[in-house]
Parts: sequence; C-alpha cells; structure tokens
Amino acid sequence: MADDGREGRGGRWGLFVLAFFVGLPLLALCGLTILGPPSPETMVFTLAVTAMVVGGLMAPWSPRLAWGARLGFVVLFLVVVYRVFAADAGRTVRAHTGPAMTGGRLLDRIVPERDVAIGGTLLLTALGEMGPREPGLLDALRDGYGRMRRDQGPVPSSTVSTFVLGQTPEDHTVVRIAPADRFNPPEAVVVFLHGSVGNITIACWQVAQAANPVGVDVVCPSMNWTAHWEEPDGLAILNATLARLRAENVRRIYLAGLSQGAIGISRMRSVDVDGVVLISGVSARAVPKRVPTLVLHGRTDPRTPVAPARRYARAVRATYHEHPEAGHWLLLSEHAWLTDHLRRWLAAREGLGAVHGEEAAEPASGDR
Repeated sequence: MADDGREGRGGRWGLFVLAFFVGLPLLALCGLTILGPPSPETMVFTLAVTAMVVGGLMAPWSPRLAWGARLGFVVLFLVVVYRVFAADAGRTVRAHTGPAMTGGRLLDRIVPERDVAIGGTLLLTALGEMGPREPGLLDALRDGYGRMRRDQGPVPSSTVSTFVLGQTPEDHTVVRIAPADRFNPPEAVVVFLHGSVGNITIACWQVAQAANPVGVDVVCPSMNWTAHWEEPDGLAILNATLARLRAENVRRIYLAGLSQGAIGISRMRSVDVDGVVLISGVSARAVPKRVPTLVLHGRTDPRTPVAPARRYARAVRATYHEHPEAGHWLLLSEHAWLTDHLRRWLAAREGLGAVHGEEAAEPASGDR
C-alpha cells in the first residue's frame, strides 16, 4: 500500500509539472481570446485548460483535484479531435500540402483562425505594434469570421503552422475553395497571394465569394509571414502552384494579391497569367504588365498609399476602383463593394458579363 501511495503521489506530481509547463502557457494564450469573444470550441478549450491547470497545480496535495486535471485533459483531447475532423469537412474550403497537393497539415485543422486573428490583433494593438490605427478593424474581423462560420462551419488555417512549421517551396499549405455545385475540373482559377503575417483563410474565402459564383476556383498558397512574393522563395511557391494548375489543364489563371501580396505581384518582372488583381497594395517601384488588370484600393488606407495605385492603374490602363471611405482592410470592411467589383471583372474576363454586369477597363482616380 505504501508503494501504491508513492506511485499515486508520483503521478500527481507529473500532473503538476504538465500543468505548470504546458497548461499555464496555454491558459495565457487562451486569455488573448476573451475579448473576441472566443469561438465555441475555444471557450470549451479554455474551460478545460483552466480545470487542467487548477487541478494539476493542486494535485500533489489534493487527489480529488487531480481528477479535475485528468478530466481537463480528456476534454482538451476531444476538442482537438472535433477540430481535426470538423475543419476538414467544411462545405467548400479545403487545405492541402503543396506543391504535391497531398493531404493537409494536421496543425492547420486544430487551431481556430478567428481566435488567433482577433486575439493577436488585440495584443499587437495594446503593444503598439499594429502600425497606423484603423478604426473598425476588429468589427470587420468579427463580421467576416461570423459570415464564414455560418457558410462553412470550422475551417482549416495555416496561421499557426506558418510560425511553427514554416512555409517552404517544398512544403507549404495551400487553401483551395471551389464552387459547391461544380463537379467538373475548373477551366479558370484565381491564385491569391496573401499579405504579411500569413495566409489567413478569411481573406481567401472572401475572394471566393466573388470568384465562385462565376465558376472560378480560388487557390491560396502560403509562404512565410513576410510575404515577399517577388523574392526567390515566393516565386518558387507561386511557380509551383501555376505549374500544378496547368497540369490539371486549367485554361485561364488570374493572379490576385492582398497588401504585401499585391505589392509583390506589382514588382514581379513578368507573370504568365491571364489577368492581375491588386487589392490594397501597389509598389512605388511597380513593373507594368500588359495583361488585363483590376486595382482596388481604399482612399484612406493608412498602410499602403493610394498614389502608387492610381499611377499604376493609369500606366497599364487598368480597371480601377477606389473606395472613398475605406482603409487598408477594405477586403472585409467593404466586402460587398469589393465582391461586386471583383465578380463583375472576373465575369467579363470569363465571357459572362451579360449575366453579372459588364466591367469596363478605365484608368480612373476615383470609384466607378
């Protein structure tokens, strides 16, 4: 019996160590989601971590509380299992591992992107690391994630794996969103390049709200958080994505970018695509490209000035739309406006202008 007691105390001290070194850091991360407010699975996850920490830290002195820690571990496991299967069963959003497009990374299905994005924004804002203040950003994020949740349920996301596992030309996450009612291979695809911090699924999904209704898939490859797509690693990932799509006999490819992704596209010397879309970002050192181009920008953008976007639109005779009140995150804050313009432009390229409304090419300095 004495040996059993020593073994029991040893197990409870194991719970203490696990709660201290694993549970407390997890609880701190969960605390960042409180003002979100957190998603249902993160709320349950937080309660389970709390039980694990309290029970684990008190386990050496209280066998009853040790059972609370064990129950917390069980609930944590169940939440992870739920995320793994639920995030892989969304209506149209799928995550793969490129360039081979094999089954997606497990970590991409575990962490709810909404809670990471909102919690991270709150933390960076408090630390003064968010740069120029953009009123309404948190509301736009909450609204966007609410709309995506209602449409898709839980979705995969590469936000955490970008920092934990990295994104390289040989191994990177690719999010693909296709029309729910299409069974044949696509004839046209939008390849969407994310901005800095990483490939957030909400941006990919929002672009798909314009592309999918005209029968166009959206493919969103991931690179590291700097999102310098014009540099060797970024170009390698992009070229691997383009080669994969051409191997699938995709006939038309449109290259779109957001923020740093758009800046990277504008700096590329040449791109073998059928059209270019630049959202909230054009470099002052942009290289003109003689393909159909759509430029969408917010007039009050505090991060990427509007002047280079206007100049580039005039230089390449692009279709240009400028929202008079939008800032940098017009993709979400003015999602209806952006979706309408992008859908019309894609419809015109796809010969569906009569159905979705023609989109004329005009190098303008204001909204059209």
